[in-house]
Amino acid sequence: MKRYGKTLETPIGVAAGPHTQLAHNIIASWLCGDRYIELKTIQTLDEIDVTKPCIDMEDEGYNCEWSQELKIKDSFDEYLNAWIIIHVLKNKFGWTKTEPGFIFNISVGYDLEGIKKPNVQWFLDKMNNCRKEKEEKIEQLESLHPKIHEVNIPDQISDNVTLSTMHGCPSNEIEKFADT
Repeated sequence: MKRYGKTLETPIGVAAGPHTQLAHNIIASWLCGDRYIELKTIQTLDEIDVTKPCIDMEDEGYNCEWSQELKIKDSFDEYLNAWIIIHVLKNKFGWTKTEPGFIFNISVGYDLEGIKKPNVQWFLDKMNNCRKEKEEKIEQLESLHPKIHEVNIPDQISDNVTLSTMHGCPSNEIEKFADT
């Protein structure tokens, strides 16, 4: 199927959450067939101290995560690690189509002012073009995988975004996101 003009090898995917925050979980998800991967939501406030679990549903379940648990730069680093390793694995398996066949979907929140902040804009810019950081990581991985330079790893990790808003966000606030 096609999504955002890109081919997905399967329509299976994972929603943003703590399981899509770390590279090894993203890679495991991809290995299990997920091809639409909504990355953990990032927000400008990346140093929140919150009591865990942040939602206690008394005997029914727990929400044991909060956005943003990692600092934004650490989140980017995890997403770039997963991006590179998945491309290396595709190459290793001989799955060398011209398109990646999977999508990393950015999840960003929670209000317009936060999204406009320099740290979030930095993150969005890096997800759009990570050439410098990608090349640095490839150099580090060369001793482990000497043919890594032969692997086609795009500089753009993602060009699509899911907006995550707080519960009860007014519709006019959501419209402002779209107009910006």
